[in-house]
Amino acid sequence: MNAIKSYIRHLVKNKLYTAVTIIGFAISLTFILLLSVYIGNEQSVDNFHVNKDRLYRLENESVDFSPPIAEDLKNSIPEIKDFTRVLDSEGRINVADGQKLKISYLGVDASFFDMFSFPLVHGKPDEVLQTANSIVLSKSMAMKLFGTIDVVGKSVFLDTVNKFTITGIMDDFPENTHFTYQDALVNLMAFKALWGFENIMQEYGFASLSIYLLAKENADLPAKASSILEKFKKDYWLYTEGWATTVELTPLKDLYFSNKVGNGTKSNSKSLVTILSFIVLLILLLAVGNYVNLTIAQATFRGKEVAIKKLLGSSKRQLFLQFIRESVLLCFTAVLLSLFLAKLIEPVFDSLLHTRLHLNDRINLPNLVVFIPLFALIGVLSGILPAIKIAGFRPIEVVKGTFRTKVKSIYGKAFITFQYTVTIALLACSWIILKQTDFLRNQDLGFQKDNIVHMEYLGATDKKGTIKNALLQIPGVEDVTITWQSPLSGGSNQTFESNGKSVSFQEFAVDSSFFHVFNMKVKPSDVAYSDKGMYLNETAIKELGLTDEAISFKMEENEIPILGIVNDFNFKELRDNIGPLMIRQQTPNFQADDIFLKVNGTNVFDTADKIKTTYASLVENAEFDITFVDDAINQWYEKDERTGKIIGYFTLLSFIISAMGILAMSTFYMQQRKKEISIRKVNGATISQILSLLNKDFVKWVALAFVIAVPVSWYAMNQWLEGFAYKTTMNWWVFAMAGVAALAIALLTVSWQSFRAAVANPVDALKEE
Repeated sequence: MNAIKSYIRHLVKNKLYTAVTIIGFAISLTFILLLSVYIGNEQSVDNFHVNKDRLYRLENESVDFSPPIAEDLKNSIPEIKDFTRVLDSEGRINVADGQKLKISYLGVDASFFDMFSFPLVHGKPDEVLQTANSIVLSKSMAMKLFGTIDVVGKSVFLDTVNKFTITGIMDDFPENTHFTYQDALVNLMAFKALWGFENIMQEYGFASLSIYLLAKENADLPAKASSILEKFKKDYWLYTEGWATTVELTPLKDLYFSNKVGNGTKSNSKSLVTILSFIVLLILLLAVGNYVNLTIAQATFRGKEVAIKKLLGSSKRQLFLQFIRESVLLCFTAVLLSLFLAKLIEPVFDSLLHTRLHLNDRINLPNLVVFIPLFALIGVLSGILPAIKIAGFRPIEVVKGTFRTKVKSIYGKAFITFQYTVTIALLACSWIILKQTDFLRNQDLGFQKDNIVHMEYLGATDKKGTIKNALLQIPGVEDVTITWQSPLSGGSNQTFESNGKSVSFQEFAVDSSFFHVFNMKVKPSDVAYSDKGMYLNETAIKELGLTDEAISFKMEENEIPILGIVNDFNFKELRDNIGPLMIRQQTPNFQADDIFLKVNGTNVFDTADKIKTTYASLVENAEFDITFVDDAINQWYEKDERTGKIIGYFTLLSFIISAMGILAMSTFYMQQRKKEISIRKVNGATISQILSLLNKDFVKWVALAFVIAVPVSWYAMNQWLEGFAYKTTMNWWVFAMAGVAALAIALLTVSWQSFRAAVANPVDALKEE
């Protein structure tokens, strides 16, 4: 107990050391705690499914297959016990005479709840989706529609006219699944009515849904991938025409980290989680290293205490255990502070990583049983080296006044160099990522994106003209276009044969105002207008091997008139090059899914409010969102911007840790050179000369870190930028500024200690000698 009291007195006496050590350790442990919980959550996705080890998703270069393929595989491969197909959709749902609410739902097979372990509050898994008009609502959607979840047997309407009977209520989809949140599930057969697609279950030409397979017990289903591939190459058009060349059966546990996004699914970057795991270890290493450096740097001040205890009979072992206990005590103090800080910044962390950590739920007995020994171990490991060094002091040298700390500084210099290498590299990377994001957002896409309002088209097909004319009457609205597919959606894929060559185009269907709304440049052809005619972009002309004077192109057996050539514009994220595009006419009976309104730049938000009011009256008060095209495009790069911010936060943390590390080394360094500084001052050295002498070594360490960090960060960012078709330049000044920033932080930290040493009374230092 006396030893602890002595240690507390030491901490109180050395307030700067105490604050720097505890706060630095606590900040590091805060990030370690938050990241560890996040990584644990990400690694546990889909672990709650009872059949998780037997579930697979059928994949090729994408995850899109035709509905009959699932039955074909089950009938030909004995290892398959069951399957479910998944098709995602959106629409509006309402009860009789009720408001039409937005809804996201999946079309699945009746086996879905038998294969996946999503809990049903009402209904049995093998009964709820047996018919084409069955629907299972989430608890939240049931509460929105009825105010209760006891609604089995009641009716709802999808897209106004399609009547469904509620056969079950399910718990809301949890966050720890690779499926996105869904408001409802229907039987896949429902799309016969919903889409007017009567033969959807038998149509091989429709390849836009995902297929999940349940293997029989102890069956090696992935081993069948090669035989499935051979079968597909013989009789499945995706393979015979060369659009797909591989078959994979990907385990459920790998889907969340897959770069292939299927129907109604979400994913995360496996590399991001791996990097964050590495960062956890890196932060821990830096935090422990800083504690070791700071403690050893302060060892001089405890020399007399150690010497007296040794002279009074304390053994080296007793002293060693004393300093280990002190380390554990300090670690636990930092842990308590880190818990407070973690809870404080949890909302920021949740927003940054688009997650929910639920830290309160993590504070339970099983986790405490793990975390308490873990943090105690960190405390022990942190204290071992300082304990060995301090317990090894020779008391006779301290008593005589000839004590010198004899710890070699090579380790400290290497550690500081490593810290600043990490800091400079992270800072350069974060700036380049943000520079690339800014570049993408400001890139000319080939069409106007400012002052254009976007809404989902919710009217009947025969009401397009009425809705458009009503919206055109709103003050501030300059023009309106109604489309099927758009630059925001990227178009619908259309694969066809042209002059013996199989080609893959994206497709829009637009009305006559489209090009004016988006301010696109079109070169008209000499062909007379035809509602069967199409516009092609410049890339499509090249893909078909045509000239700018071409008046038609071959599409299967039909000769399609070319109404004009549209200047190339981007209709996908700028990770991809511009692909071939054909734009057909929005005839009166053609489906539509988007409305775009060109507004003037005056009172934009007032105009948007008027648009909302008018449109709500036109679509019978259905729930809808209104967005601006430029905002929607900015969201394309939200993930990259978030990555830049994540690295930015870790850069800030790295700066803090590095500053503390160099503070520890400068403290140690000044103690070592106290006598030299005093003699130089006695011999006439000025304060500026002393400062220059003391700072130059630290400048060398940072300069060495800069030399190492630049090629590392340049290589990493060059590899990252390869994923973009359009990319910014990696200017030399980005790396230079990162180095200057690191040097400035280092000099500010060191100069404070250097100044204290330079202005100290040399007589006091020499008296101690």
